[in-house]
Amino acid sequence: MGALSPLQAQIDLYDARLPLPVLFLHGLSGDASSWGGMAALLSNDAGLVEGPELRYCLNGDGAQSPSTLDEVLPFTALPAAHADFFRLNFECNASGTCWSNSAANSDGVFSGQAAAAKQGLAVADAVAEILEATGAPEIILVGHSMGGLAAREYLQNPEYWPVDGTGNAHHHVAKLVTSGTPHNGSNFTVGWLEDLGDLFGFDIEQRSDAVRDLRTDYFYSGDPGVFLFGGLEDNWVMWDFLFQNFWSIDVNCNGNAGDQVTGLNEKPLSDDLEFAFITSYDDGVVSTFSSDALSTMYNPTHRERFFVSGVFHTSLNDELALTLRGMDEPDNIATAYPIAAGQTTMGFSTQQGTDAPFPSEDRDVYTLAVEAPSLATLDTLWFNGDLLEAAWLDGTGNFLGDALADDGVILEPGTVHLRLTTAPGPAVTNHLFAAHFGPVPSTCPEDLDQSGLVATADVLAALSQFGCIAGELPEGCNGDVDNDGVVGVSDILSILSEFGNEC
Repeated sequence: MGALSPLQAQIDLYDARLPLPVLFLHGLSGDASSWGGMAALLSNDAGLVEGPELRYCLNGDGAQSPSTLDEVLPFTALPAAHADFFRLNFECNASGTCWSNSAANSDGVFSGQAAAAKQGLAVADAVAEILEATGAPEIILVGHSMGGLAAREYLQNPEYWPVDGTGNAHHHVAKLVTSGTPHNGSNFTVGWLEDLGDLFGFDIEQRSDAVRDLRTDYFYSGDPGVFLFGGLEDNWVMWDFLFQNFWSIDVNCNGNAGDQVTGLNEKPLSDDLEFAFITSYDDGVVSTFSSDALSTMYNPTHRERFFVSGVFHTSLNDELALTLRGMDEPDNIATAYPIAAGQTTMGFSTQQGTDAPFPSEDRDVYTLAVEAPSLATLDTLWFNGDLLEAAWLDGTGNFLGDALADDGVILEPGTVHLRLTTAPGPAVTNHLFAAHFGPVPSTCPEDLDQSGLVATADVLAALSQFGCIAGELPEGCNGDVDNDGVVGVSDILSILSEFGNEC
């Protein structure tokens, strides 16, 4: 995938963090180990903090039918603590035992092959847990295969969203990255190989709710897949097998078959977040059109697409560099990630994808709150020699100043944005930076106590510091008004020359 910069020592020193927590979602017949390679990269190579695994049983009663939302059982209560990323695991049974290996689907519960509606409900719970535990305002979702549809099920059903104190609901997702996700469905079937699935580390039940919801259309009826495109919960509509049918036709999992369902691709999709779609030309399970279809069905404003050849569907989640490219920070102020002044942030420099507005450079934009007039400075703690520009911008993108200026930039209260522009190479690299807001330098340095008047107290303060060398006292030598490094006679004379003047 290309090496990341060796930052472990710097991260330990500066407590570097990602701007927002990331939640990785596995696909059908997957589990938390599906993102094991990415977890190792982020924790071992980049030194970031992984949070506890978020665990769910989606088939709490163990029965194949009926299948309702009441069967979604969470088994993780996150402690209040910082974490940079999390992994979700649907492969649990009703007692809370979970698997992260090839035996996950051999328990007879098939929780990971539950309905998309159940998966969306579990994602909603996971998002709420992470927001509460970390205090983050938003989250980044990264889904492989059906994990991308689980994320969309959450994003496109406002009844799942957290509600604030004023009664307003919002999804709190800053970016969605999908990798090999069948946005337009997939009719892939293992057929008679189903009984041999365990030998290859997967056991896909052809009649499961998840397979039902993934269908683009049904083999015998020819009708469009009800979960994705809408339609009637009816065995004749959803006729996919000659002598039997799916375990359940209750697509919305409300306990009643026979509903007219509004398909996921018929529901509105929020446009106030970033999207990235990763597609393999050699997927073998999901067509190129289906994994890229979201750009034609919804055409979101803030999107990038990434294409790769020679990668089979079940290996896409191990394309770590490609996933990191999809996770690239926003390049415009409308969707900028929030960061805090004084906090060391880790960012990534990556080659851009199709549809990127600036294909030859990587622009990453962050947003910060300025509480009072401040002198803004930027510590470029670690960059791989690829930093081209750092700029402060106002809320409409107007240039406020060079963030690398030695003297800093004075910013007024409000919301500001920091734009970092790097020249990405073939390998993904990471970097560390921290923005700092300090007091605005006084225009009247002789007013040592900042009372607004040069008076006796200022003279006495300078005399008490007489002979003080810069940096000698913990509180500093603010009596050095001429900035020559020592409080001396010239400083006393300067203060006396302004005596009685207002500042």
